Amino acid sequence: MSKALPLVIAIAYFLILSVGVSFFLRKKVKSGSDFVTGSGKLAWPLVVAAFVLAPLGSGHTLSLWEASAGMGASVLWWGMIAGGIFVPLFLLWFGPWFRRLNVKTFPEGMGKIFGEKIGWLIAAVFPAQLIGICIAEVTATATAFYALGGGEVSLRNCIYLAVAFTIIYIIAAGLMQVAWMNLFNAVMLVVGSFVAVFFTGSWLSGPEHQGGWESISAYYAQAGTAWKTSILNFSPDVVFGIMFPCLILLVFMCSASQAQCQPMLLAKSESDIRRGVFWAAFINSMVTYPWVIMALVGMTIPAIYALTDAAKLSVPELALMALPPWMVGLLMIALLSATLSTTSGLILASSHIIVHDIFKGVVHPGMSDKTFLILTRSMIFVCAILVIIPALKLSLMLPIFFWTFSFAIPVFGVYLIGMLWKVNRIAAWTTILAGYAANFLWTFSSPTWLPDVISHNVVYPTIIATVLVGVVMNLILPGDPPYMRKLKAEMREAKAGA
Repeated sequence: MSKALPLVIAIAYFLILSVGVSFFLRKKVKSGSDFVTGSGKLAWPLVVAAFVLAPLGSGHTLSLWEASAGMGASVLWWGMIAGGIFVPLFLLWFGPWFRRLNVKTFPEGMGKIFGEKIGWLIAAVFPAQLIGICIAEVTATATAFYALGGGEVSLRNCIYLAVAFTIIYIIAAGLMQVAWMNLFNAVMLVVGSFVAVFFTGSWLSGPEHQGGWESISAYYAQAGTAWKTSILNFSPDVVFGIMFPCLILLVFMCSASQAQCQPMLLAKSESDIRRGVFWAAFINSMVTYPWVIMALVGMTIPAIYALTDAAKLSVPELALMALPPWMVGLLMIALLSATLSTTSGLILASSHIIVHDIFKGVVHPGMSDKTFLILTRSMIFVCAILVIIPALKLSLMLPIFFWTFSFAIPVFGVYLIGMLWKVNRIAAWTTILAGYAANFLWTFSSPTWLPDVISHNVVYPTIIATVLVGVVMNLILPGDPPYMRKLKAEMREAKAGA
């Protein structure tokens, strides 16, 4: 029973939380708008909760501890850049911008600025991109179930379990359910992961290991890799493999992601978006530390280091070795709080775009609200099923993040130009298509004469094509004034009329 206890604890927690929140919210969802936007009624703590866990997932947990085996503690720059740059930019500027557009989805917003056809293009691309990220998240969730559960359930069944819990995370009340679930899970994520580090420190000082944290530093020093315990290791792999791609992807992809924009529609006002910026930035940065610390400890244990997939299994194996079963269960809850919140947000965002922008926007503009709600709930199941088969085959986390994230780079580049510089539809189309062309060309024929960290990363050609073509085309072609000027004029007129 002790091996299965962590799995039982985690499953029981998420079942109780999901059912409890669903029961609490069951009468609050009366329309499709309630389901996908919460009808703009929530205060800032719930807005922050809905937003802050959305970009976390395996990008802040499993993929970082896996990458730390080769790059050391410097992978923490992912979390520091996310919390220190992306979160403030989004909550102080990009999120309120999206709200001012008075739209329901990011593709609809792009259509409002550059014409509905470009909105249709993005509505066709973005769900596939978000589902691609979901595949990685479901794999991470399944890994948590399998590894921390001591292998009591097969990995295949753990993937089915991950998809099932993703569905129940959102199916009852949509975005409002995500907000309330995330409010509890943000606490569990922080508490569970940091308490696990505390218990790990006690184990390191105990009779089974001895030596405390100093023994970890000594291990890496004796191995000639003392740099792995420092975040100041600015090697080319760290700078070009983590820091630059992270900065580009988080700002250019996440700021254009429906999963990030959707929580902005929950807020009662722009003030409720901005008020939580400190807590959102703090949580987004700090939750990365426990996983990387535990991974670095795990890789010093000979029995773990000798495993075939040691980098990925370092944290689960260390937890099973060093922590009591109930604590392993708490750590599993913490990890699943990150991955399930992200996966559910992505599935909801994909379903919302498909139904709102394609089915309603293109196929059936006169769709009733009841039909919209039914279709959105049905699409959640469809998107979840589409994730299962690829998730069974996925082995590498970071590459799929970089590849799928990069599809949003030209879109957000065009968006920034249109909001702050000028609006030209030809330039917008050219820039997006150039970014996508660079992405595909680099993916299938990357140059071998460049260092692997650059030649195997589509972020660089995509951002170069976006900036180069976007700037040149808008310098050559005339355009309308920046859309932000129009939004500010509308705000002034609204205040004058009031």
